[in-house]
Amino acid sequence: MTGSPNGDTTGHDPGVRQVLQRHYDPEESIEFTTTLVAAIADAKGVEATEVGSPPLYDVVDAAALENTVFGAETPRRSRRGSGTVSFRYDGLVVEVESDGWIHVYEPAGGDETEE
Repeated sequence: MTGSPNGDTTGHDPGVRQVLQRHYDPEESIEFTTTLVAAIADAKGVEATEVGSPPLYDVVDAAALENTVFGAETPRRSRRGSGTVSFRYDGLVVEVESDGWIHVYEPAGGDETEE
């Protein structure tokens, strides 16, 4: 099971907590890379134009990720794949699910003292 909107990390490394989730619909006109960058930017609390160090394409091939998770774009066939892919980007864990949900996690605890 994936993290829930309330920050549950069930099924994930207990050292991370969900900070954001965003939905991507492969049938709509918004590009996957745009949605992915916006999710990362929102999780970091910055503008999308500030996401760039390291460049996303140095970390993950977004087009290949999109085709892997959602299936190749073909006429008369829904782009619904199956599975989940996750990767690390600038201290975050980004998880993309085949149902369109993008979850962004950060290390749990932040500035808090852990026992």
